[in-house]
Amino acid sequence: MSITRCVDLSAARWLEQRNENWSRLAARGPVAFDTYARLRFIPDPAYPGQREGDARRDPEGLSDNEQLGVVLADLARYTGTPDDCYFCIWDGWPSFTAGDPLPKISIPNRDYFLFHGTLADVADWDAQVEALLGDIGAPTPAFVWPADHAWCVTCDIDPHFASIGAGPDAIDRLVADPRVDVVVDDPDTEPPYYY
Repeated sequence: MSITRCVDLSAARWLEQRNENWSRLAARGPVAFDTYARLRFIPDPAYPGQREGDARRDPEGLSDNEQLGVVLADLARYTGTPDDCYFCIWDGWPSFTAGDPLPKISIPNRDYFLFHGTLADVADWDAQVEALLGDIGAPTPAFVWPADHAWCVTCDIDPHFASIGAGPDAIDRLVADPRVDVVVDDPDTEPPYYY
């Protein structure tokens, strides 16, 4: 199977119906799970007011999409629907034109196109999405969830991390995976941000 664009948006209506403040929902995901974690693409700021450009990124390390792929591969065992997953991509990526006719899901201040595929498809995310959109530089998905809603991964355009809501066993596995920098998160406490 391969990643496809969705015209039917019913699978994503649950995001539009959330009560969280839009910025909280876009950056930290829905408050609907037992435990949370953050996938840090780069380390948290070392001091208040640090700029993201001043952070040290491992030049040999995995890209953001590759890190997300590791997390999603780990999460595959914690859903009954790994072959039935949804991906929202922010409509502001350069890959999309202003007149794109496909419908979008909306939360205040953010619109997204909906895609469908399997978690196995994520292993080749960059190539598949680049081919689908006819562009280079595949956008990172803003939301990823399986059809059974066993977990949700959220990655907004501004933070240096992705948020993960899932069951305790899934979060424990992610935190223990040495390939990625995942830390337990408290959804009631704001994490540090770059400026």
